[in-house]
Amino acid sequence: MFLRYHTPVARGPNILVIMTDQHRGDALSCAWPAWRGGPSPVRTPSLDRLAAGGVRFDRAYVANPLCMPARATILTGLPPRGHGVRTNGIDLDPRLPTLPAALARAGYATHSAGKIHVRAYETPKGLDPATLDPAGYPEAQWMWEHGKVTSLPSPYFGFQSADFTGGHTSWMWGDYANWLNREHPGTLALLDAQHGTRPASGAEQSWRMAIPPALHYNTWIADRAIAFLERTAGTGQPFLLSASFPDPHHGFAVPDPWYSLYDRATMPLPVRREGELDDLAPFFRTIVDGNLGHPVSGRHGPTRMPDDHLREILAITCGMVSFVDEQVGRLLAALDRLGLAENTLVLFLADHGDLMGDHWLMNKGPFHFDGLLRVPFIARWPGRIPAGRTTSALASQLDVVPTLCEAVGIPLPEYGPPPGTAVEARNQLASLPGRSLVPVLTGAAESVQDAVVVENDEDYLGLRLRTLVTPTHSLTVYVGEDGLKPFGELFDLAADPGQLRNLWADSGSGPLRAALTERLMAELVRTDSRLPRRQGHA
Repeated sequence: MFLRYHTPVARGPNILVIMTDQHRGDALSCAWPAWRGGPSPVRTPSLDRLAAGGVRFDRAYVANPLCMPARATILTGLPPRGHGVRTNGIDLDPRLPTLPAALARAGYATHSAGKIHVRAYETPKGLDPATLDPAGYPEAQWMWEHGKVTSLPSPYFGFQSADFTGGHTSWMWGDYANWLNREHPGTLALLDAQHGTRPASGAEQSWRMAIPPALHYNTWIADRAIAFLERTAGTGQPFLLSASFPDPHHGFAVPDPWYSLYDRATMPLPVRREGELDDLAPFFRTIVDGNLGHPVSGRHGPTRMPDDHLREILAITCGMVSFVDEQVGRLLAALDRLGLAENTLVLFLADHGDLMGDHWLMNKGPFHFDGLLRVPFIARWPGRIPAGRTTSALASQLDVVPTLCEAVGIPLPEYGPPPGTAVEARNQLASLPGRSLVPVLTGAAESVQDAVVVENDEDYLGLRLRTLVTPTHSLTVYVGEDGLKPFGELFDLAADPGQLRNLWADSGSGPLRAALTERLMAELVRTDSRLPRRQGHA
C-alpha cells in the first residue's frame, strides 16, 4: 500500500528529542506568562539553560490534544486525519513511513528510551494475540502478559532499539518494569498509592511515592538514554535518540524531595471565572456538573474541586516537572561530557498540555483552551541556532518532521517514487503538510506560517472539534453527532489571553467568525490526507 524509497546517507547533526507527557506550555520557569502575574510556580533550571542556549517557541501547538494522535503526528508528520490515529485507542499503521525510519535509512542509529505510545499495547478484548496479523499487530510476536506487552519488536516504527516504558505513575510496565522486577524484586509496588502517603488535603489521585528516586522510571529513562549516548559516542555514527518521560501526566505522584518541594499555599489558582460555562457549548456544563457517563476529563468525579485540592495537585505536578527537569540536566551533561553537544540538535517538547483547573476543568478532553493545546517547544543547535531567543512564531507538531529532515539534509518520508521522477514531478501535492521551522530557528525568518490547525475526535461524546489558531485569535468549531447546528468558541488572544470571554455568539463578531471559519476550511483542505500517493494517470 505505502511504498518507500532509499534515502542517501545524511551528513547532518545528531538529534536528541526529549519529550514529556501532558505538560503545559507555561509549566517552565522561563515560560510563565506576564499576564498571569507573579513569579512562575515551577522551577526548571535545566530546561531554562536549554532555552538560553537556543530558541523557545512561545506559540507551539499540538496537532491533537491526546497522547496517541499527537505522538503519531510527531513520528510521521501527518495530521491525525492522515495517519488515522484520530483519538486514543487507535493503533498507528506500521506501514506508514516515519522520521526514525527515514533517519535509519540515512545511516543514523535510532533509539527510544521511555514512552512511545502509538499503539494500544493491550490485547484486543476477546482475541488471541497469536492469531493476529503480525503486519497489523507486530507486538503479538512478542511476550504478552496480563494483556500488556512487556517488550517491543525491533525495529519499531523506525527505532532500531528501544528501552520501553508503558503507562503512568503506578500503572507501569515494559522494559522498566522487567528491569525493576529482576534487579529489585518487590520494588515496582512502591509506585502505588497504597504504599505511599496520601496528602492531608485529600486531593484525588495524589500521593507521595515510596519508591527511591534512583529506582523511579524517570531516572531509569535518563540512565538508558545516557547508556545509548555512551555506546554511540565513539562510533562516529550520527544518531536519533528519543528520551520520552511519562510525567507530569496524572495521577499526581512523585517521591520526595519533589513531592514536598513546593509550598501548596503559594500555588496560583487556575484561570477561570464564574459564569463562563454559560457561554460555552452545552456539554461543558454536563461535564462540570459530573453528569457524564465516561470520565472524558480524566477525573473520577465532578470536575469542580476545592481550592486546597487544586493547590495540592498543582504543587505535586510542579514537583513532577522538576524531577523530569533534573533528568534533562543529566542528559545535557552527558552530551557535554561525551563531546557530543556541539553537533547535536536538541528538541524539547510535549505531546499535549493539561487544563489543571482552568475553566473549571482538569486534565484533557474536547476542550480546546491554550492550557491543553499549547506545549513547550525548545530547540538548541550550537553554531546554527542563535542562543537566547524567544519567538512568538506559530509552530505545530506537524512541523517536527519537516524541520528535522531539513536540519539533517534528507528528503521527507514519502509514500511513492523518489523525487525527480516523472511521476513525482506531476505529484506535488504528495509532500507533508507541515512547515520546516529551520528559517525561524536560524533567524532567517520571523515566521513560516500565520495559522495552525488542531483536530480532536471525541468518540465518547459523539463530537468532532476543529480549531484554527492565528497570531491574534483562536476559533473552535464543534459538530455534534447529528451533524447539525455547529457551535463553538472564538477568542481574541491579544485582548483575552486567558480565553475567558467567548465571542462566538456576539452580534459584532459575525464577520470575524466567518473569515476565520473560511480560513479554517482552507487549512483543513491544505493539511488533509494525501494517501495513497498517485502513481500514474490511470
